[in-house]
Amino acid sequence: MNHPTHEQIVALKRLLIPMADDEWMMGHRGSEWLALAPDLEEDLALSSTSQDEMGHAKVLYDLLHDLGEPSADYHVYFRPANRWHHARVTALPKSSWAEWVVRRYFYEMFDQVRRSALERIPYPPLVGALKKMDREEAYHADHARSLMDILAHGGAESYGYLREAITDDWAYLADLFEWIGPDESWASWDVGELAPSAMRTRFESQVHQDFAIWGIYWPEGVPLATRKARHHDSSPDLPALLDDMREVRNQAAKAHW
Repeated sequence: MNHPTHEQIVALKRLLIPMADDEWMMGHRGSEWLALAPDLEEDLALSSTSQDEMGHAKVLYDLLHDLGEPSADYHVYFRPANRWHHARVTALPKSSWAEWVVRRYFYEMFDQVRRSALERIPYPPLVGALKKMDREEAYHADHARSLMDILAHGGAESYGYLREAITDDWAYLADLFEWIGPDESWASWDVGELAPSAMRTRFESQVHQDFAIWGIYWPEGVPLATRKARHHDSSPDLPALLDDMREVRNQAAKAHW
């Protein structure tokens, strides 16, 4: 698919915009923990992973630009709030450290499933970009698991914080799988792994396995998504987040990212 059809271009955009937005929001929210992490080692890890996520978002926005979308600058600094398509869990305001650990873990497990499915699409620029991300993303997943393990085995208090954070974030997980629409809309790709139901099954299998290792009670299955979960027409936190994210850019309007 070196020269995608119009229909394939539209489909690729529907795939990549939510992914780029997820990566950007996770990077931005992660950066808010700099100097607030429990120790210096974790602070340095946060700096690295947040920078990675923003860099991956930039790669994806550039792929979208090659497909006819506006530049990365526009997507990050000028797009209206109701044109963002990230999952809400990626942009929740900073809460407790346990909540951030849980959020990172859930996101990394989902992102592994998503990238594995996308790598099967025969579009060389996308496959090449994802392959370059794989090494950094593998570290992100391992690191997220290690933090979950620390909380799970850190005693009754930390285990309690972990369980509370899992309960708080569980309802938001449905949004992750809404990003590409219903199963049948992707049958033309002949990539069964792209179906939301297939991705949800793989995600649940991995998380269930990890929870068993950590002695965490398995809640009911991940809730089903609504078709409008990634449309932020009435998101109460997003305008303030975008204002904060764009503060420096607005003060230096002629600067380049």
